[in-house]
Amino acid sequence: MSKRNAKAFVYHAPGDVRLETLDIECNPTDIVVKILACGRCGTDKGIFAKGHPKVDPNAPIVLGHEICAEVVDVGPDVKHLTEGIGYKQGETLSPEYLDFRPGERVTTQSRIAQYENGLLVLDPAKDITILSFRIDAGYCQYMRVPKELIQSGSVLRVAENVSDEEAALVEPAACALESIFSTVHAIGVDDEGRHRFRAGPKKGGKAAVIGSGTVSLIYARLLSLEGAGDVFVFVRSQEKADLARRLLDDVQVLLTADKTEDDVVAEATDLTSGHLFDDVVAACGDPAAQRLMLQLYTKDGGACGACFGGVRERVDDVDIDVHHYRAAATVGSSGCSTRTMETIIRWIEEGRLSLKGFCSPKRYSLSTLPAEFFTTQGDGLKPILYPHD
Repeated sequence: MSKRNAKAFVYHAPGDVRLETLDIECNPTDIVVKILACGRCGTDKGIFAKGHPKVDPNAPIVLGHEICAEVVDVGPDVKHLTEGIGYKQGETLSPEYLDFRPGERVTTQSRIAQYENGLLVLDPAKDITILSFRIDAGYCQYMRVPKELIQSGSVLRVAENVSDEEAALVEPAACALESIFSTVHAIGVDDEGRHRFRAGPKKGGKAAVIGSGTVSLIYARLLSLEGAGDVFVFVRSQEKADLARRLLDDVQVLLTADKTEDDVVAEATDLTSGHLFDDVVAACGDPAAQRLMLQLYTKDGGACGACFGGVRERVDDVDIDVHHYRAAATVGSSGCSTRTMETIIRWIEEGRLSLKGFCSPKRYSLSTLPAEFFTTQGDGLKPILYPHD
């Protein structure tokens, strides 16, 4: 089959990413895609800074799993990959799905895993594979899409009315939507006292997002879209406040710079007439955000939170009775199912959701120094690599 020479950012070790030329071959059961745009995930930034136990053993490897790509080569046996695996386990893949053609734009699910009851199974022993952890990914001019991604239904077509940048944001947006869908609010009890719940943010309730990066802003938009009544965004600088107001005209922005944690809670209490928040998202890697999240839950009961991991000692002295007495619950905010990726794509195609303006206006390319791309703040927005610039 054909081979293509491709320039790529290749990760070797923490702080060691090199511009190299790779041979990308399309085997009979492969697709090869041309990377049009690839977003930098916070995980990639962390890997560059300090490595990752699931990535370093597979180095050298190409990172970058938030992609928009164009199909350029299709192996002759792709049409025969009809046995579904992972997300498509037990299904026969349709000829329409397998009819990949040059010129089509696609994005991909990165975690190719087993599913149970529609949810990802995270048992490492049952993993199938992971794009950018075990498979060379999108910080490259071309990417080989192996049969595991095809058979699991992980290659998702992108409509013409979806921009390259929006397609690259599908995966992080789906991670946000997954955790929003994972929160639950009590709607009553049955005759024997069993709790009844509804998934998603509280309809007409008050929601807060702590953080001002691209994913934080996406969270705010999705919370509004899913029925939250009032959405507040907590940011730490005037620049971020201006950015949030520019992109999100239907939220309230609270500037927390130079304020103590108690001051922030007091201001939020006043702004919500003492109610605080039914849903709180700590979309920020700072463990202090998790600590603040616990203090912003409404005491009326039924509060839910979504958070990145924090450092336990930073939250030990917070009143956690809302958890102890089941008046609040917190879910993780990372990872998404292929189903939620499909949902995000459909919502953008239908005009229900727009992610325009959420990417940095600066165009990063393979001529950019790797350290600059992996560490840039990106004007507070998602940095995107354009490998063919």
